[in-house]
Amino acid sequence: MTSLVPVVLCGGSGTRFWPLSTDANPKQFLRLWQGKSLFQITIARLSGRGAAPALIICNKVHEAEIRRQLAEIGAGEATILLEPERRDSAAAIAVAAAWVARRHGADVPIGIFPSDQLIGDEAAFRHALDLAAILAREGRLVTFGITPDRPATEFGYVERAAPIAAHPGAFEVASFHEKPEAAVAAGYIASGRFDWNSGMFVFTAAGFLAQAEIHMKAILDAARLATTRAVEIGGAWHLDAEAFGQAEKKSIDYALFEHASGVATVPVACGWSDVGNWRSAQVELPKDAAGNVVIGDAKAKETAGSIIVTDGLPVRVLGVEGLAVVVSAAGVLVTRLEDAARLKEIV
Repeated sequence: MTSLVPVVLCGGSGTRFWPLSTDANPKQFLRLWQGKSLFQITIARLSGRGAAPALIICNKVHEAEIRRQLAEIGAGEATILLEPERRDSAAAIAVAAAWVARRHGADVPIGIFPSDQLIGDEAAFRHALDLAAILAREGRLVTFGITPDRPATEFGYVERAAPIAAHPGAFEVASFHEKPEAAVAAGYIASGRFDWNSGMFVFTAAGFLAQAEIHMKAILDAARLATTRAVEIGGAWHLDAEAFGQAEKKSIDYALFEHASGVATVPVACGWSDVGNWRSAQVELPKDAAGNVVIGDAKAKETAGSIIVTDGLPVRVLGVEGLAVVVSAAGVLVTRLEDAARLKEIV
């Protein structure tokens, strides 16, 4: 019996890793990680141990690249569902639940995973995933709370309530909190009750659909109809454009999890990173003795703690510290790493 159906959400507008990433080639497809992409690493992480082949939900403009990258890692058995337009995570996850209910059964656990995250401790991740699957079979909607190592302001938070006595390591959810100011984040960490919201979830189709009928029925109805009318072309399934376009653009947190009953969280310390900007890439990628990440035809002298990336033109960096210098055919970026999270302000 299939123990879990992994669903990989493959959206993104390509702004966070500009100029290397673009709308047509967002960060999850960049081969920066020893020749592999975050998407390929995610697919490999979710393979095996009773899991079904991945169900990938992506925009139609990314179909060719996804096929190429799946072929490179021998994962051609994955199912691809193509969105005709972006409608945010609530619609995508509703499509996944409707699809799995029809093809795998309403009681099989479904895992929802972004395609652009890194996990350093896969053993800890798998342990948390096993626990989440047990909770899901009991009808709960489960989120993964990442054990924080600092008062980050770039993540939302999950507040833990009482432990679930029958399942050590799991907790009821008290509330979800949006990205906080620095002082608020520090208070969260000091309380010991808050974890980062990872954007990863586990539930059964039955558990999800029951709550979605109450809290996001219009989105669910549009997603169901788009799935029912989906047409297979060349091995990928195209969601019905008219039906899918009726779904409101809304994140799953706003649409469902902040309102649903029976929500649990499994806190986990698994070396997680959402690799959300060039600063986090500099932290995660291999570095030289001076703490520099250098990729492509690039050289750095008297330079420390920086990331220098080029996909073509030669780049030379001299006498700087803490910078991101990224050069591609799409443009040139120079910024202090501490400001890398603000890239959307200018792209």
